[in-house]
Amino acid sequence: MLELHERECCLLFCLTVFIIAAPCYSHMSSFDGKTLYAGKELWKETLPLQCGSRVYRLQGIKSSSWYEVKISYPAYIPALFSLQLLRNGETSLKLKQMRRLLNTEKLIFKTESLEKVNDKEEGLYVLVAVEPEGIVAIPNFKERL
Repeated sequence: MLELHERECCLLFCLTVFIIAAPCYSHMSSFDGKTLYAGKELWKETLPLQCGSRVYRLQGIKSSSWYEVKISYPAYIPALFSLQLLRNGETSLKLKQMRRLLNTEKLIFKTESLEKVNDKEEGLYVLVAVEPEGIVAIPNFKERL
């Protein structure tokens, strides 16, 4: 009887961890139709500070060209941002995180052949993710970036 109770507790614990952690790692489910167009800026985008992430589809890019995706964020909210290039919802390359300038993150990449770049099914995406990295300096400030 005790062994059955331990299994139930373990199953309940695993289920609880999955429910809490799954939203943080389901990046493609966070694709809500947002699109980044080459040469156009997006303004006033927000992400929740806890497990905040959003996937943006890249549009208007040309084959065999270099591109840069850059974000800037407020300095008064301590957070760690990351940018990843995705192909068909999966990380396409590992990037070194050596660049650490204040309040900005940058991703530089070169596109491949045109048919792969503009494919509706296997297009290019950028994942923007944020995690808290300290304590918010402004009391009673909403946790949104």
